[in-house]
Amino acid sequence: MTTDSSVFETDLATLRRLLGPPREAEGGFVRWTNVELLDGSSGAAVAEAYDTLHHEEVLYHHDAATGLRTIIAIHSTALGPALGGTRWYPYEDAEAALRDVLRLSLAMTAKSAVAGLDLGGGKAAVIGSPADRTPGQLAAYARAVNHLAGRYITTTDVGTTTADLDALSEFTSHIVGTSPERGGSGDTSALTAETVMLGMRAALQVAFGDESLEGRRVVVVGVGKVGGRVARACAAAGASVGVADVWSEGAERLAAEIGADVLDPATAYTEPCDVLSPNALGGVLNEQSIPELRCRVICGAANNQLLRDPEDAELLGEHGILYAPDYVVSAGGVINVAVELDGYSEERARAIAARVYPTTLEILELSERLAISTADAALRRVEHRIAAQVV
Repeated sequence: MTTDSSVFETDLATLRRLLGPPREAEGGFVRWTNVELLDGSSGAAVAEAYDTLHHEEVLYHHDAATGLRTIIAIHSTALGPALGGTRWYPYEDAEAALRDVLRLSLAMTAKSAVAGLDLGGGKAAVIGSPADRTPGQLAAYARAVNHLAGRYITTTDVGTTTADLDALSEFTSHIVGTSPERGGSGDTSALTAETVMLGMRAALQVAFGDESLEGRRVVVVGVGKVGGRVARACAAAGASVGVADVWSEGAERLAAEIGADVLDPATAYTEPCDVLSPNALGGVLNEQSIPELRCRVICGAANNQLLRDPEDAELLGEHGILYAPDYVVSAGGVINVAVELDGYSEERARAIAARVYPTTLEILELSERLAISTADAALRRVEHRIAAQVV
């Protein structure tokens, strides 16, 4: 990261262009409230309580001493403090970082609401390479979190680790996902994979009238922490599993372990199968890819799988593909860290996570009953939850 003051001026000019004049600016902290992108790219609000057009707050901070540049977006605190991870990534510019946190914080509101958590949605981006991160930058970032006075609670995301959270916890209490030694829950991948499997069984029940994986063909794309666990669980349940990952060595090692076959990641999405489980990149379900799919069910942990939501969910339905909304089935991670706020208990976390099966089933059945997309059905669930709280 650079300490050049011109970076601050460039970032500020970009954010003013997109957000208008800030409500306050002092000491390297710049804050906007009731945020709406001025270029109209936020999209149209499609629900009354779950407002997809506005965000409550955006905070930008540049720490001149360390060169830290961060943007934190709070979409909603209607249900409680906004929870969302910190993404430490070498964004091209402040606009790219802003658009990312606005999109992801919106999704976090939906994820917490549909999981039944008393939390809202937030997200943070730090502009820079995690390889260049310094202790001073972590401390500066913690000050930005503290500036929001508990309205935002952070945790891990791309480019941040449990060790980073442990370091941040020296400077802020508005944090979850630290190591068990620090009173946190540690790695959330196990519970995330568990809720994906619960969602998958619910989707199989709706699609085939039988939730069993025995004899089913499952293609898992992305076999990192979560995807690898999903592949193992499917194989253990009797499914024929194909795995694909850009890290071919990892895919080959996992395939040898569980008796799966290795697929080319460039063509894995079009592999004939009963279940396609995306666990890597977002935006993979779109106008170009959907007509090429040869699956009956889609259920995975990758965030924002639909490039256009809900339009691409409607297109999936037109092609006879049952899509289990990703933020519904991947809720295990946020559930795991949310439980920390009252003192972590694995038993309590798993009990809340178990709700994902009936929730997914209800959403998919509502979609069928009302002849609407599964994305629209999930949105109704989110809207109902938030509306009930704000009335």
